[in-house]
Amino acid sequence: MENKLLIAGLSAGVGAAVTYLTSSLSAKKKKRSLNGGGGGGDDDGDNNNSSPSNQHIDKSIKMDTDEVFTSTATTTNKKESLNLDSLLQEEIFNEQMDRTKLYYGEEGFEKIRESFVVVVGLGGVGGAAAHVLLRSGVKKLRLIDPDLVTLSSLNRNALATRNDVGRSKVEVMKQHFHDICPEVEVEAIQTFFTGELAPKLLHGKPDYVLDCIDNTQTKVELLTYCKRENLRVISSFGAGSSSDPTKVHISDISYTFGCPFGREVRRLLKLNGIQDGILCVYSTEVHRKKLIPLTEDELKLLNEQAVKPTLRVRTLGVSMPIPLIFGTAMSCNVLNDIVGIKTILEEDKRTPPPLTEYTRLFKLLVKKDLIMHRTPPTHLKKFMGPLDIRYIIDEIYEKKSGISGQQSSVLIVIRWRPEKPCAPNNLIYLSQAEAEIHEKVTNIDQHYPKEVVERIDKLLSTVVMDEKQITLANSIL
Repeated sequence: MENKLLIAGLSAGVGAAVTYLTSSLSAKKKKRSLNGGGGGGDDDGDNNNSSPSNQHIDKSIKMDTDEVFTSTATTTNKKESLNLDSLLQEEIFNEQMDRTKLYYGEEGFEKIRESFVVVVGLGGVGGAAAHVLLRSGVKKLRLIDPDLVTLSSLNRNALATRNDVGRSKVEVMKQHFHDICPEVEVEAIQTFFTGELAPKLLHGKPDYVLDCIDNTQTKVELLTYCKRENLRVISSFGAGSSSDPTKVHISDISYTFGCPFGREVRRLLKLNGIQDGILCVYSTEVHRKKLIPLTEDELKLLNEQAVKPTLRVRTLGVSMPIPLIFGTAMSCNVLNDIVGIKTILEEDKRTPPPLTEYTRLFKLLVKKDLIMHRTPPTHLKKFMGPLDIRYIIDEIYEKKSGISGQQSSVLIVIRWRPEKPCAPNNLIYLSQAEAEIHEKVTNIDQHYPKEVVERIDKLLSTVVMDEKQITLANSIL
């Protein structure tokens, strides 16, 4: 009965809860005091006709009894106080998580409550993501970030205040998190994430890893490690220089588009043999602001601190809502995945509109290679597709002609060296006019300037192909 009243008191407000607890404890103490006084009066009345010796014995017995009662009462009060504190904390937590339980259900919430999540990077995105996970009641959070809270970061930091400036981000977050929900275990690690430290920083078999790093090299190291160790991971692409919330998406990395930062991440991951299997939050909005180089004083400060070369040395304007939307979207997907709710339905995994143009260019490549080199279309389709064409155009040639370096509304993909098989590492991106000339060339080295040939060969040498693609491509000749 008391538990229900306590919950009702908590629901009504902290003030009501305190009033209830104070009155309840006062009533119990008063009751014990009255019971103790009544017993002594009755004993004195029953012994009015007793002899002096009997009265002495009775007083001694009464004194001993009072001491025992006082000792027992003190022990009982301590136990009740401990039980009450424990009960109070449990009831507060249950009430705090009531709406979360109502949505996910008891079974779903138990999965959340038993989960261990690692958040790498506590900027605007990572801080917001960790904040959501904390308020959702995960069992344990491990926060990893090397930076300190700065004044300029307060426009997007989820919880930091001016009093926190100059302090470690992870420690500040841990402190605020304890005030919000002390039942969640928070581990704060102030360090740079590197591939070498990955086994140590990601130990303990986390249920999920959130990649909120803003440096491409470190991000790729984290994602590569998670993929190879079969750790569930979700990644955030660039949230800066954006302000349109309707352009924020979640999809597999193979379907991401429109983000320059993400394009570089895809390129580096492909070098490690990874093209899909990683969920990403990204924006397709055209970036409105450009990176601003650091001042000489800022660069000098970085050098004095012996900052690692992997750190970004340029800044970017940030609209406060977008990083928080990114982080909230990431944590929402993590919670859904832990519980078993599909965020991305199977029917939503179909080829998105942006791949339509790459599909057209792939079909054109297949057609031209059939005409010029008699390559069976079914053979090419076994080891190439629209995603490979997009990779060549976006990552290798950066949407510019491989020969002139110019952008054009009409560009196509064809075979680079006619004596080599048609494969991702032997394709050139050209304008329509350049392609018509290139199709008639029989000796690349004699037709084009040496520097052009060397530049294109070097670009194509970075294209990674798996064993199946290499085997099937070589079988064309």
